[in-house]
Amino acid sequence: MLRHRFTLIFALCFGPLTVSAQPNRPASDGAAVTPSAAPAPPPFAPPPSNLAERPAWLKARLDAIFTSPALAGAKVSVMVLDAESGKPIYSRNEKSGLNAASNVKLVTSAAALALLGPEFRWKTAVLGLAPAEGGRAVNPAGELQGDLFLRASGDPTLTTQDLAELASELAAIGLRKVHGGLLVDASAFDSATVGPSYDEKDDSAAFRAPSSAASLNSNSVAVTITPGPSAGAAARVVLDPPSANLVLAGRVTTATKGPAAPIVQTSDAGNGQTRVTVSGRIRLGSEPRVVLRRIVHPDLFIGQTFRQLLQKRGIIIDKPVRVAAAPKDGLRTLATHDSPTLAVVVHELGKRSNNFVAEQVLRTLGAEVMGRPGTWQKGLDAVARYLEGMGIPKASYTMRNGSGLYDSNRFSAEQIATVIRSAMRDFRISGEFLASLAVSGADGTLANRMAGSAAERYVRAKTGTLAKVSCLSGVAGAPGQKPLVFSLLMNDVRSPVEARGLQDQVTELLVGFLDPALLERR
Repeated sequence: MLRHRFTLIFALCFGPLTVSAQPNRPASDGAAVTPSAAPAPPPFAPPPSNLAERPAWLKARLDAIFTSPALAGAKVSVMVLDAESGKPIYSRNEKSGLNAASNVKLVTSAAALALLGPEFRWKTAVLGLAPAEGGRAVNPAGELQGDLFLRASGDPTLTTQDLAELASELAAIGLRKVHGGLLVDASAFDSATVGPSYDEKDDSAAFRAPSSAASLNSNSVAVTITPGPSAGAAARVVLDPPSANLVLAGRVTTATKGPAAPIVQTSDAGNGQTRVTVSGRIRLGSEPRVVLRRIVHPDLFIGQTFRQLLQKRGIIIDKPVRVAAAPKDGLRTLATHDSPTLAVVVHELGKRSNNFVAEQVLRTLGAEVMGRPGTWQKGLDAVARYLEGMGIPKASYTMRNGSGLYDSNRFSAEQIATVIRSAMRDFRISGEFLASLAVSGADGTLANRMAGSAAERYVRAKTGTLAKVSCLSGVAGAPGQKPLVFSLLMNDVRSPVEARGLQDQVTELLVGFLDPALLERR
């Protein structure tokens, strides 16, 4: 069930599960589908059995990596700590503030778990006016007087299936007609939908999906394009979810030869709708292509989709969808949906590097810690309060959004390592925080990294990739040994793929530092 719930969300970071065109997309944490490549590591003597001699052994090998030709001209900030004592094991420009890319999600996750609690859930409620004389909001004839209210709280996981279940609950209590409209209450957040620095790009990519307290399917539409029966025929295009908020335009042609790449763009169609424009060609007989694209007006998207689902259940609403704050008093709850716990949701940040979820979590922090409506600035203020508690002053870093997207955030390796170690040592959240990180050679953005090496399954970490930026920060361990916390931030790299390969070599050395036997079996 949870795997299904997050299918759309997962695709926001890695794109569709099938190959499709996504123009103007910056590099993402695509290491889960791109094997690392780097110059082969030079032969080296195994780690000394004498523990006291291992730091010098490790330093010599890490120095060789960070001065290798693959990093010529690059800026590097590195910190390796003993997780228990905090003692530095290795450092290199550890105080230099660099673009940490999606390693910023480590900060967002740790702050959210600490300030909201791993058990936190988002609630979506459907409400109706309570009769003045008392009694049921829905009368025996199945009628509701006044508006039907959909009150959202910023749930980043809400799907069409969840809305369908809410519609089923309403049908089960006998609701058949609403003598009013459907009112979407998105007041838990302010009206801004585009995150700080997200305007550095202007395209339809789903990883740039807008943020709102009222959000559905990660505020993206899934466009499935199936070839027609013959050359020259129009391809079949299906939008999911089917919604009156979406307007389809254009045509994809079925082709037998030549380039064949369908193009999908979204734009504002006016009247609160999103226009989905398709063009290009698709190969005859090929498998259907699934492309995710951002929608424009999240609150109307969820409202009109919900109204359509209600109609399918035989519930008629007299008036149109509107967006406004619901009254604080005089309402009765008719149906509710609770999200998975925050402990589960942060997997979307650590394992799958989901930008949309990161921004929703940050704005939720603002709403819950600093007071509604949730804003990006309030969320950043809440994070600053958390970081100051571990000795990281606000003036020492730059954080403008919760995802690390674009050229907008600066942290040092020392600061990222401090956040990781602090979260590990906080008994209230340590288990959930570590469980949210990708496991080397096993899952998330590290599924295809370090496999077959000494580091396989001994590293939990968060990747971070943008154009000319590659980062990896997390924890390296070994059986019976105290783990190491590490942060590797690399900017101005000539090849993020080469940089990832070097990072994998570093983690293998860290594991070997803890247990030479693992490296010897490599």
